[in-house]
Amino acid sequence: MKARVLIVDDSATVRADMRGVLSAAGFGTTLCESLAAARKALSEGEFDLLILDMVLPDGEGVELLEELRRAPRTSHLPVLMLSTEAAVVQRLKGLSHGANDYVGKPYDPAYVVRRAHELTQVPEQDGTPRLVSAGRRRRVMVVDGRIDFRHRASDALRKDGHDVIIAESGEDAMRLLEAQPVDCILLDLEMPGLEGPEWVRAVRTLPGTAQVAVVGLTAGFDAKLISEALAVKVDAFCSKTEDIEVLRAQVRTELRRRAESEQQAQPPMPRTPSGSFPALPRTPSGAHHPAIPASHAAPASVPAAAPSPSTGAMPGALFEALVARCGLSPVIAASTMTRACRKAGVDPQLLTAASLTRALPTIRDMLHIFLDAQEAERRIQSIQALTKSDAGAQARSRS
Repeated sequence: MKARVLIVDDSATVRADMRGVLSAAGFGTTLCESLAAARKALSEGEFDLLILDMVLPDGEGVELLEELRRAPRTSHLPVLMLSTEAAVVQRLKGLSHGANDYVGKPYDPAYVVRRAHELTQVPEQDGTPRLVSAGRRRRVMVVDGRIDFRHRASDALRKDGHDVIIAESGEDAMRLLEAQPVDCILLDLEMPGLEGPEWVRAVRTLPGTAQVAVVGLTAGFDAKLISEALAVKVDAFCSKTEDIEVLRAQVRTELRRRAESEQQAQPPMPRTPSGSFPALPRTPSGAHHPAIPASHAAPASVPAAAPSPSTGAMPGALFEALVARCGLSPVIAASTMTRACRKAGVDPQLLTAASLTRALPTIRDMLHIFLDAQEAERRIQSIQALTKSDAGAQARSRS
């Protein structure tokens, strides 16, 4: 049976194009031009994937997304959001409200088809396993203030099948990186208002971006700038005056190096003296535990983690409660709250009522990036209640 895709976009051209590429890939399609039409279609039928434009004649796509996530019947429906690549706030909004992924316009039809296969868990027609196909595509971010260069670089990188994310300022790029990991960043080190090396230093502190490949773009040779960039681990440099194909080749090289280092970082499975792989330990129910490399295993003399003496709770429990109450998508909630705590000088895994109170201003700033003002303040009030309950637990443990 064909997987069914609901395509919601106010552009007749986009709807027709989407239908063409998805139908050719073996999907059944239903087209809607507005939120009202989409709601009607969803009430009358079942779908395996929703491709949803962010801006529609009768409202924003996020409205429908929120409705779907609240309803049990559609809470797990995969959603692929569409919008212009420059719409940073819209992209963040969609991801924070539960979208599975985002595709910028103009989109790559081949990428849309591949993500449709991955999100519906339908194998591609060539029989390629889903996880293998998902690993083929790399995300590349282009951070540059000039629109002509951003478009030239994006067009060149898409020829290699990359998903390109555009940011016209360092601030926009940082917000996008907090919501979506990337494999490579092309950064204009000489952008007005941006201290390129300092920005890279900040990026290296984000969860999951410490090893991301960074290619620094310059207009010419500046020994001092390049020296500063090397100090913060910029991987390569490319002149913006060179042929764009040189940049394209540099990105391919850095992504290949990254893939090779990832493979080398995978520890080999230990073997028994007979040469076979050892059996994994089993739980009482017979299920396998994940394998733990010997170098990371705790010594037998080390006891299990003990409750915190100040609160009676396990270390990290208050942080988990913070993540649960912040109102962000599970995809970005933990990393965003971790960054907010660290920015306030607080260790997220040793969070207490007092340190959470100190972190509240930075948490509020983060939430206002992703949520509207009313929802952000509602979440802050809920988080503030955690400080009172945790303080109460501390008082009871001392009495």
